[in-house]
Amino acid sequence: MDRTGDQTVQSEGDARGRWSRLAELIERTDRRGLRKLDQNELDEFARLYRRAVADLAAARSRGRDERVIGYLNGLVGRAAGLIYGGRVRRRLNLRRFFFVKIPRTFRATWRYTVVASAVFALPALVTYLLAASNPAWGDALFAPGLAEMVEDFIERGVPPGQYFADIQSVIGADNLSGWIAVNNIRVALTAFALGITLGIGTLYILISNGFMLGAFVGVGSYHGRLADMIGIIAPHGLLELSAIFICGGAGLMMGWALIAPGDRPRVIALSHAARRAVTLLVAAVVMLAVAAIIEGFISPQARGLLQTNPARLLVGFTAWLLAAVWLFMGDRLAGGPVDSRAVPLSERSQHSTALD
Repeated sequence: MDRTGDQTVQSEGDARGRWSRLAELIERTDRRGLRKLDQNELDEFARLYRRAVADLAAARSRGRDERVIGYLNGLVGRAAGLIYGGRVRRRLNLRRFFFVKIPRTFRATWRYTVVASAVFALPALVTYLLAASNPAWGDALFAPGLAEMVEDFIERGVPPGQYFADIQSVIGADNLSGWIAVNNIRVALTAFALGITLGIGTLYILISNGFMLGAFVGVGSYHGRLADMIGIIAPHGLLELSAIFICGGAGLMMGWALIAPGDRPRVIALSHAARRAVTLLVAAVVMLAVAAIIEGFISPQARGLLQTNPARLLVGFTAWLLAAVWLFMGDRLAGGPVDSRAVPLSERSQHSTALD
């Protein structure tokens, strides 16, 4: 008995069974929509679609019957249309976008934000240790004149808020906030957009900004003013840095989609990652706008309660905590639907594979 032939027949029979089941799910989805499928059916749809893509690629490479290739091509195309482009276009619901879509997208992709944070933190720590032992490292690793600028401020013996109060008194709090917002959003957009370079450009932005912060704090630490250096950036810094990490994570997510697209074409993988990345970018821009307002109006306060470092740290931590509650629990607190089917199938099928 030809066991190889039997196995081939069985394998083809299994494949045709999968195709038939996928065609059945496509027909049901055409009539009723993805939201009418239950949890198991949604997972099955995604799994069968990926297998059909693999079967189509194998059929083409092996030169199988053109009728089989044509059938699979149509099946895959219809499934892809339903998963990636078949959702009904609806008017943007801002409440749902900000309090459902953004928190759920962040929770589904938080690993990328963690990686971006680590990429930033490591060079920041190294630069801090070097500058804390010799301020000349601050100039060498960031920009000439950094140590002198920090030392001039320290010699004045003024509260931390005075670091921003000087420029605020010249251009005004509103202009200061606007300038800061534009600058920070430019950095965030750059970190996001450079994800298309396989994430290399994003890594550069994160590392260079880590050098900057580490050198700034390190020079202050060398002169025994570490607490004041933290106090200078504390009111706005925690929120601002978190937003930069989110944008960096979004850029790395797009870069990873190009490096490891899985069983999807790179164009589709990048398109899917970009949609989620744009959602994260909107969240980061909101955070950066709030941080700029704090930096323009609150961080320059050098009198009263905000001349003390603990109070400044409390302001920064409070702003960061509110952002964290929004990103991790916004949909639950806003009373949004908790049904996992509210998340599009094309996104749900990737939630468990981020950074795998």
